[in-house]
Amino acid sequence: MSKPLSVLQARARVLASAAVVPSRERVPLELAHGRFLAEPIRTTTPWPATDRAAMDGFALSAGAAGLPAGTTLPVVGESLAGRPYGVTLPRNATIRIMTGAVVPAGADAVVPVEQTSGFEGNAMTLQAAVRPGQHVRKMGSEMQAGQQVLAAGTRLWASEIGALAVLGHAQVPVRTPLRVAIVATGDEVVAVDREPLPHQVRESNSWALAAQVVECGATPLRLGIAPDEPAALRSMLQRGLQQADVLVTIGGISKGTHDLVFGALADLGVQTEFHGIDLKPGKPTFFGTRTTGPGARFVFGLPGNPASSFTVFDLLVRPMLLALAGAEVNERPATAPVGGAPWLTNARLQAIPARMRAAATGELVTTLVPPSPSGDPFGLLGADHYALIEPQQRAGETTRVAVLGGSAGIVLP
Repeated sequence: MSKPLSVLQARARVLASAAVVPSRERVPLELAHGRFLAEPIRTTTPWPATDRAAMDGFALSAGAAGLPAGTTLPVVGESLAGRPYGVTLPRNATIRIMTGAVVPAGADAVVPVEQTSGFEGNAMTLQAAVRPGQHVRKMGSEMQAGQQVLAAGTRLWASEIGALAVLGHAQVPVRTPLRVAIVATGDEVVAVDREPLPHQVRESNSWALAAQVVECGATPLRLGIAPDEPAALRSMLQRGLQQADVLVTIGGISKGTHDLVFGALADLGVQTEFHGIDLKPGKPTFFGTRTTGPGARFVFGLPGNPASSFTVFDLLVRPMLLALAGAEVNERPATAPVGGAPWLTNARLQAIPARMRAAATGELVTTLVPPSPSGDPFGLLGADHYALIEPQQRAGETTRVAVLGGSAGIVLP
């Protein structure tokens, strides 16, 4: 095993290897939620397409100097959101207008009804001065024709779906989801529906990783549990390489006598990019690439302990999957005030699960979860990012630490 890379070096190398997978498709708008855009979305017309009222009230011409309080104007019509006034507003007259309705030609201001004598009657008296342009959403003030609204690689959540609907995109160009094959290894693990013997554990890592894959907008392929036997292991790994874009293995990559995954991957043509990272948990992590044959081009070998595989997925595999989908990935950590449980000093950089919480002052603080061994399957519950603790750094020596986003994708100032 070569000298371990720092986690930031490993992250940079992984992202440098990522090239957007070109496969794409068009899906109905109702199926686009959570997908990644395959091309930019632009406006075809200005938005708003006409001058619009921003308040319920009266449309009128204020002129360059405006109109003083006490001015009385005849009411000659109305403009509703679904029924515009339709003709030029006569000089020295006004119309009733509702929020979102078209401001007619001849009008340059909207006065809220609360600042007038009210909607009743055939005339309106101003109770406050009016300036030109007030309470009018001017044509093109929010978007110009041809302006980019959404960039390629944007993840489509609720606000993006709303914008697509506004722009009339009933069909949406999106990236075809990546396929991620997951292979668990080890004679000691059994299926989740089995009662384990004292020397066994239920296979939970692939279930957690499959959920993490879904969070990245990709499709997980759980291939099962490969035994610690060379031929059967090789067969399952070969299947994963053929069926997926990315292969993730769990366990079998350290220096034990039955850690067979590294050698099997090499036999299958996977070239080592790095093997070992200077991180707790996750030191034995492997990353390789494959340039021949169909299927997976990228391979991650994750440690077998639950906290290790989960953490390394968030710090290395997740950014790779997002980058392959064309999304922008934050490559560097930010810093945040630190609170919560104290940490134990270690010779390696530590990625400690944490939750972002508001302190009594209102400041956001990265709150560390209590320390637990990497084999503890419950130590990550409730965490949404990681605090990076420098080697040999003792609790209480600093008030701020580096943080990297996990499933929440946290980016801090």
